[in-house]
Amino acid sequence: MKKIISVLAVAVMVLGLSVPAMAAVKPNVYSIPKEGTVLQDVADRNITPKTAPERHPIIAGESPTTGLSWEGYYLPMLVQISNPEGTVEVNGKNVKAAGIGQRAPWGGSFADIVYEGILYRTGETRISFLFSDSLAEDIPTSVGPVRSARIGHVLLREEWQSGFIYAGGPRREENNIAEMFEELGASDKGVLFNLLTNKFNDYRQRVSGLKNPDNLDVNVVGLRNQIPTTYTATPHAFLFADASPYTEGYDMAYQINLDWGHEKWISSFTYDEAENLYYRYSGGAPYLSYASASDRSAENQTWMSFSNVILQRVAYEYTNNSKIMPVMQSVGKGNADIFIGGRYIPGYWVRESIDGPTVFYDDQGNELQFTRGKTYIANMPPEALCTFTGME
Repeated sequence: MKKIISVLAVAVMVLGLSVPAMAAVKPNVYSIPKEGTVLQDVADRNITPKTAPERHPIIAGESPTTGLSWEGYYLPMLVQISNPEGTVEVNGKNVKAAGIGQRAPWGGSFADIVYEGILYRTGETRISFLFSDSLAEDIPTSVGPVRSARIGHVLLREEWQSGFIYAGGPRREENNIAEMFEELGASDKGVLFNLLTNKFNDYRQRVSGLKNPDNLDVNVVGLRNQIPTTYTATPHAFLFADASPYTEGYDMAYQINLDWGHEKWISSFTYDEAENLYYRYSGGAPYLSYASASDRSAENQTWMSFSNVILQRVAYEYTNNSKIMPVMQSVGKGNADIFIGGRYIPGYWVRESIDGPTVFYDDQGNELQFTRGKTYIANMPPEALCTFTGME
């Protein structure tokens, strides 16, 4: 327990110290129209959980991350993915937005969970892909473009007990990714894969025709096989329902709009009732994933869609007030704006320790029942803007 308290102090308290002498920070500009239901700076709901935020064991034959049929062993892989501005033509017009066109990711269709969080205070974001189900079939062997990690990503690794693939990270004394991994004990477990070292050249490559640094490809399955067989990851299983309990009494939510504070990183989700899925857009363009680094053809792209969309409202501090050094405050509790089955659930999240799970609760304090399938989770600051509307 003393070790956990010490790490918490380093990761959450010390790195989050403000510097009063520094100039005031200019607020971000949120540009989406405030139409429909507006979710921004909502007061803490203080929902009291009816059950403790504990890790659930895996149910035999059921995936802990998607709730789908699954036979494998629990050892997910978390990969940090670039989300740079790209351009694509939509209905005869050029759209400039994050993660589209030639800047779209590859291998993302195999991810069970997609995380998005702040990279720069000004509203640019980074994506994280969590793979588990497909690994039982030795897929994927090509994912990218891999980029650097921040402190919030380190905390995600601890939550999932996963293998962790990244391309470097901050090295300043008070914001040193490598030192934080050492303090947490992850460095000794053989689960970390920094692709900027020369240790993993057999499993990484630079993709020809793409601009460096957003061109780094990785063989996820190959690196997972390098994790020592003695390593055991503690399961983190969601609860799933065959039919969503969130119907009567919950507002309809067919269109969801997210504004992080930068116009090029605005995204949205549109609900398809027939498929019971939310399809993601970036700047009005479909958010697609290429099949692999060697197959970046338009005909084999996959439109990223999700059964569950969750906005986990988390505060961010910035080391030495630097806009590029976000410290995500993901140990604690706070509001969660949840969208499942075309409905909105005003929920809550709780995470009691760095090595504990993030558990989501509905508006009644019951642990959230996910719909089976993939999940998108936005680690979104309270001041960021979300709007949603029902059926047109």
